[in-house]
This record gives sequence, C-alpha cells and structure tokens, in this order.
Amino acid sequence: MDLGLRGKIAIVTGASKGIGAACAELLAEEGTKVVLVSRRLKALEKLAARLSRAYGTDVACVAADMSKPGPAEEVAARTLEQFGRIDILINSAGSSQGGVFWEIGEATWESAIQLKFLGAVRMVRAVLPAMRRQRYGRIVNVTGNTGRQPHPRLLPGSATNAALLSFTKGLSEEVMRFGIVINALQPGPTRTEHWDRLMQGLARDTKYSAKEMERRFMDQIPMGRVAEAIEMARPIVFMCSDAASYMTGRSITVDGGWTKDLA
Repeated sequence: MDLGLRGKIAIVTGASKGIGAACAELLAEEGTKVVLVSRRLKALEKLAARLSRAYGTDVACVAADMSKPGPAEEVAARTLEQFGRIDILINSAGSSQGGVFWEIGEATWESAIQLKFLGAVRMVRAVLPAMRRQRYGRIVNVTGNTGRQPHPRLLPGSATNAALLSFTKGLSEEVMRFGIVINALQPGPTRTEHWDRLMQGLARDTKYSAKEMERRFMDQIPMGRVAEAIEMARPIVFMCSDAASYMTGRSITVDGGWTKDLA
C-alpha cells in the first residue's frame, strides 16, 4: 500500500534500535527522507548507510540526548537547514527500569521523566513552529500500554506513559487548526534490547531466570509471544500518513490482547 509518504521529511528519535529503527526502515521504504536521532551516533550512521543503499532516499543523522534541554531545538534546526521543512515526528526515545516500588530510587524516576516524557515534549515544542507555518504535521508518541494499564513492577514507565497520553490528547485540540494531528501508539511487550534488560531486572531478585520470567510474563498475553519491532512500526507509520488524516488525539494499543478493556 502506498501511504503517500514519498518526499515527506520525518524525524525519528530513539532511531538507533528497536521500534525507532523499525519506523525509520518503513519510512525509508516509503520514500520518506528521514532524520535519525539518538545518543548512539555510530549506530545511526550504520543504519543510515544501509537505508540509503536499500531504498535510495536521503537519510541524515543527529546525535542528541533528548533527556536534556537544548538538543531538540538543534535537531529541528538541522532538519530545516538540510530539508527545508518537517512533516513528521515520531517520538520513540526512552525506556524505564522496573522493579519493586520501594526499591526504585529517585534517579530511575527522574530518568524516565526527563527522557521519555520531557524528551517528547521538547521535541514536539521544537517542531511545532515549522509545522504551524506550513499548516501541516504528523506526530506520533510511542508511549507503552502500561500508561493505560499500570503494572506494579513497571511504575516509572507506567506513570510517564500516562503523562504522554494526557499530553497527546490535550495538545491535539490546540494544534488541529494548523493542520497538525498528534496520536500515540501503546506497544505491548516487544523484542528489543530494553525488553531483554527488563526481564533480567525483574528476574534479579527471584528464583527465576530471565527466560523463565519472560515465559511467565507471556502467560498474561493471549497471543502468547513477544512482538517484533516491525509490528509496532507498521501502525505508527500508518498514523504518520494521510490515510489517518481524520484521527487525532487518539492512541492505538498493539499488545497481543494483553490490555483488558472493550475493543
């Protein structure tokens, strides 16, 4: 399906791995010009070279730490300097550690808020002037499904995901008059480096191995498996296209049936 994304300009944060990298791949395949953003420049450069060769589109890299004030504006400025406009923003940077609440330190909460939540807020604030001028924009925040269904051992992520959902809904009503739509994806368990670290962390103080902890976790998932990153990237890229032009302030849950609510 041609989503009409050829020639569009997209910024993807957290693009060096996982869901962000999968989104960059699908966008490049659609003919989108992509700006990859992460703290890991070497990984970005390797991905950019591969995508450029495979799909013949322009791919740029910006090393930036979204947990700090300032880099978001630099990413937006460099994108405008190279490509002249910003059509799409996918906020996929950030992950949170899990554990028993009373064992989670202040630094873990601060990290989740600064990178996952405020990192997305900073990036949205940085791209909005360009999107408002051109009266067009597509923004997708990758939040995680624990924002709507909190998990007792994943509370820093649950709290920041809930904040991102609130931000997404509230801002949508402010920017729609400029032709800008903003939505969210709520992924369930997804095979990434973060997932592997999370299972190791949850298993640390138990009698279970990380592999056994994952198996027990999968007992909660009706589909009984961990998703691949590409399975999250597909609905994200759909929301970035004009095929989803009448959708804003909403979220899509992709979690193998984990969330217990009405369809």
